[in-house]
Amino acid sequence: MNRLDVLLCYFFLSGVLVSIGYAQPALQQDLRTKLDRLSDDTFVKQASVYPIVDQIGQIDVRNESNEGQIAGFTLPDTAKFRVRLSFMAGYVHDSSVATLGFEKQGRLGYGIVSLFGALSENVKYMFEVNPVNESRPLPSCGEDGFFYPNTTQNFGPKVDCEPDGRLRVDDYRFIALDPMNQQGPIRQAYLTYNLGGFGLTFGRFVLPIGLNWEEAGSFTSKDATHIQRINTESNFGIGFDYAFGDKASMTVAGFLGDGNKFRDYDYFYFQDGSFDSNSALTTLLSGRVEPFENLDLRAAWKKGFTGSKVERVPNFWASKRIDDAVVLSAQYRLSDFIRVFGEHAKYTWGLTKTSAEMLGLDMGAVDKSGYYFGTDVFTQITQNVRAGTTITRERLTRDDSLISYLALQGFDVELGKKEKSTAYRFYADFSERVTVAIIKNSHSNPYLWVSGIEPMVDPNPDVAHTGSDKWGVVVRFRLQ
Repeated sequence: MNRLDVLLCYFFLSGVLVSIGYAQPALQQDLRTKLDRLSDDTFVKQASVYPIVDQIGQIDVRNESNEGQIAGFTLPDTAKFRVRLSFMAGYVHDSSVATLGFEKQGRLGYGIVSLFGALSENVKYMFEVNPVNESRPLPSCGEDGFFYPNTTQNFGPKVDCEPDGRLRVDDYRFIALDPMNQQGPIRQAYLTYNLGGFGLTFGRFVLPIGLNWEEAGSFTSKDATHIQRINTESNFGIGFDYAFGDKASMTVAGFLGDGNKFRDYDYFYFQDGSFDSNSALTTLLSGRVEPFENLDLRAAWKKGFTGSKVERVPNFWASKRIDDAVVLSAQYRLSDFIRVFGEHAKYTWGLTKTSAEMLGLDMGAVDKSGYYFGTDVFTQITQNVRAGTTITRERLTRDDSLISYLALQGFDVELGKKEKSTAYRFYADFSERVTVAIIKNSHSNPYLWVSGIEPMVDPNPDVAHTGSDKWGVVVRFRLQ
């Protein structure tokens, strides 16, 4: 029996022992005896399960004096199995959720456990779990005087409202500090096969669209630009990559899932976004090139649909939508301490022609376009401490299916208005593992009432509007 077989058997039997606890000592002893006989390998002997059963709940891992008593074992240093831990939390003030006094919150953004490695010279795997999954909207129960687009509809499948739906509405009123959509706790889980410059990825993975939000200097959803949040998407599919040396690469991907549908108010009875309600694959073509040192250029083109046209229950909030995107990105390092970056995006959303005809609405595709640019300036204070500032400025049209629909219904809205934001981030890195940041996002939204942020008609004109500015303190660390 090789070491891998021994390790798998060990994990299984130790889990059984933990579940048994103290209730059946005779059975525990029998299992222990069988485990001891499993192999004379010193690896298993050092990984005895006895402390797990005998001392579970009695060891404080925060106490260094207990280090020698802590149950478990040290994994061998091998490329086949690697572990990375990622943590982000913050205390954030968000004016957009202030109507019931929830504007100040201390929350965990993510707690990611990544398991990855190389199964062979050509095959690698990635498995990421994050139990914090708050990015998708919930059905709202509504409130007199307010408009909530996510209010449950008395039409089609029955959907019960949730009290937290008033805080998880859309891209303008949300509580999540992490913008990534997930399949339950699964963030990513995929296999890759690489041969020369060719690569194949299969499973659930993050789509290569634009600059990663953290790569571009953002710390949470509250300070990230809207373009960064829209581009942050994971889905299930297959991707083909080809690297042209070290300076260029290209990806072609086809994937399932409605990961982006909520951003265009296609709530689709609040079914999980990991379910694919459209029979056709969404396709993605993206590329990256470094024409010369310190310059990184990227482009992404996405073509697809979200939702589905359900003839028996025609509903604007559950219909087939266009989900196209063109994103151009660039970043340039001016020196060892200064970086500039930016992105231009054009998203084409809105009802498909057949859905609009079925609903009897004179609506069609809606272009949501805009840009942002930013700079990251930092300095090395000591060998292990770096401090810096990242500033971004964004302009993006407020256009989407909902604004188009409300304008058609006679509400006081119109296409072409823009949301604007200027975000500041002051941060300090310690040993490139722990980062502490202060964030401030001055955000302007032309239609706050559309997201339930303010009343449709202000009952007291003398009371100041809440707005949607955000600020806070964030801590992030990575261990790998």
